[in-house]
Amino acid sequence: MLMDLHTHSSYSDGKNTPEEMIQTAIELGYEGVAVTDHVWRTSAWVPDYAEHLEQLKTNFRGLIRVYSGIEAKVLTLDGDIDANVSFLPLVDLVLGSFHRIPRPQGFYSKTNDAHISRNVIVEHWFESFCRMLDNPQVDIIAHPLSELKEFGIESRQLPIKELVDLIGVSGKILEINVRYNSLDEPIIRVAAEQGIPTLVSSDSHSVADMVKNSVFVKELSNRGFQTIDIERYIRNKKASQK
Repeated sequence: MLMDLHTHSSYSDGKNTPEEMIQTAIELGYEGVAVTDHVWRTSAWVPDYAEHLEQLKTNFRGLIRVYSGIEAKVLTLDGDIDANVSFLPLVDLVLGSFHRIPRPQGFYSKTNDAHISRNVIVEHWFESFCRMLDNPQVDIIAHPLSELKEFGIESRQLPIKELVDLIGVSGKILEINVRYNSLDEPIIRVAAEQGIPTLVSSDSHSVADMVKNSVFVKELSNRGFQTIDIERYIRNKKASQK
């Protein structure tokens, strides 16, 4: 199934409505699309958002498969994410991502922490990444290594094989994110060799983004990666929550 399961709408920092994003996905020939807006634990709009997307599943039935989701950043070294637990049953998919790297208290700053050893930053990133893999709330690992690039950290400084082994054991879905020019290529290559389930996503924040990124989504979707059966994944997830 050709799909894009990482997009953002005007509910968070996107420029277009969910309807506009879904309609664009149809025009691009996608068979499935997910709206996965950024959330915070204080996002009181999430129940209305989830209800809206449930209605859109009905409105677009027969044209495209619509999935609901949220993206929440990792907050702590324990792998906690910035989402209220009450949000989780309301959506199909939860994306866990790094937008800042946790430290024992707070987050690392690219400007204020230039003097700190990159090995220390990698250690804390690795600890929080591993704990995120243990977090049952997370389904998809979004742009896994992108934040490290901001600190000048290279892939050779990372235990790629160990990371892929841990992802495989966790049962999480690894995202191939076409938006970021990051360190992800080595981890994707090793994951592909080991048959780790993946999704190709655009991380689009507008219909213009989605159109532009669709070229790369379609290209990578034809590369032969071991893609996840998302319908079965969501069905099994819902069954386990009952």
